[in-house]
Amino acid sequence: MKPNCSLNFAGCLSFIILATVAGIFAQETSPKLIQNPRILYSSTVRHADGGTTTYQRIEPPTAAQLAALQPAPQVSTTHAAPLPSILSVTARVYEGTLTEIKWLHNGVECRAWSSVDFRLLEAIPQFEQDGVTRRLMSITMWMRRPPAGGGPLRPWPDFPAEVLAAVPVGRRAWYTLMEFNGPAAMENEACAALDALHNYVEAHLAVLQARRVQREAQKVAEAAYKLAHPEPPPPPAHTIIQLWKTPQADIQTLKPEGQP
Repeated sequence: MKPNCSLNFAGCLSFIILATVAGIFAQETSPKLIQNPRILYSSTVRHADGGTTTYQRIEPPTAAQLAALQPAPQVSTTHAAPLPSILSVTARVYEGTLTEIKWLHNGVECRAWSSVDFRLLEAIPQFEQDGVTRRLMSITMWMRRPPAGGGPLRPWPDFPAEVLAAVPVGRRAWYTLMEFNGPAAMENEACAALDALHNYVEAHLAVLQARRVQREAQKVAEAAYKLAHPEPPPPPAHTIIQLWKTPQADIQTLKPEGQP
């Protein structure tokens, strides 16, 4: 298991005393321990939770013992396929009206208003449309409409009537470009990925909505289960720290390993 490297004050004090008595040591950061060492001195600190920290002063390990700590090199025999292009957007969902989308294309800032609730896409790492796969990275924020009578209200974004009138009948996933600071010749290229995303949502809207309802229900169920079944405290950790003196005697050595 992952070593527990946290030391309380008593453990740190024991280490300082031991380091002062034993002199200067070489540093080793591997989470493994030297196997079958000759232990010259051992001291154990017991913690209030039942855990322990044991300090072992050992004879300098052999080259074979040190080599055993190193992980075997991983040789990959497969060639990684090129990753699909990525569409990275920031989406601000305004309750009941629209989603404001911001993204960059070749350094050009773009902003659009979309009819799509981008919370539907929170669990979609990538999508395929018109034979092209794209990765999706979306940071989604949820803006709840303030209650009426709660003081002065900020203007709440909504589609202008002329934009709504231009939407094809029956179309559910669409957007309108609100800001584009690049040359007109670049606009279609900058919006190509967003076009594909909205076409994907249009074709899979019912599935995406059903998945979101399922995710929300699962979150509620998981929260209720955790409330009714709190996790027990973790078992006490038993940590071993090995120290040894090197011929150079120039730096310190710590060898932690946590055991349940």
